[in-house]
Amino acid sequence: MDATAPLLICFDGSDEAAAAVEAAAALFASREAVVACYWQPFGSTKRLGVDLLEFVQDPASINAREEQNALEIAEQGAALAQAGGLAARAEAVPTDSSVGEAILSHAEAIGAAAIVLGAQSRSRLRSLILGSAANETVQRAAFPVFVAPSSALADRRRADNAGEAN
Repeated sequence: MDATAPLLICFDGSDEAAAAVEAAAALFASREAVVACYWQPFGSTKRLGVDLLEFVQDPASINAREEQNALEIAEQGAALAQAGGLAARAEAVPTDSSVGEAILSHAEAIGAAAIVLGAQSRSRLRSLILGSAANETVQRAAFPVFVAPSSALADRRRADNAGEAN
């Protein structure tokens, strides 16, 4: 891992993402970090969902609003990272691909030392069926990937693991 390269911290505003930022700050204090929130522009050929507003509003205004929302979320994550001692900046990253693919492309583009993600609290079956950005990133990354659970998810997993051990 390059000691001068930034961390890429993926932040969506969730408790899991916040826990990952806090864990990364504790482990990599004073490091440079890019805190990114990914979003899919209207008109994207691979967009996963359609909002009714997209049929009655101007696509450019929708995209401007979505980009601003993503930037505000990234700025919240960057503020959390800065409070933990990281030299962080926020980025809103548009993508026409899956979030996992976008994360990997972004990591390459910035020359990331590592990728930081929050673990989502999906069941094993739901993760198998739906997939996840974290799973795709871990499976395909050419970078170290740091995945941290929220404290609530970690507690639930400890309880599950204790039950399985008995």
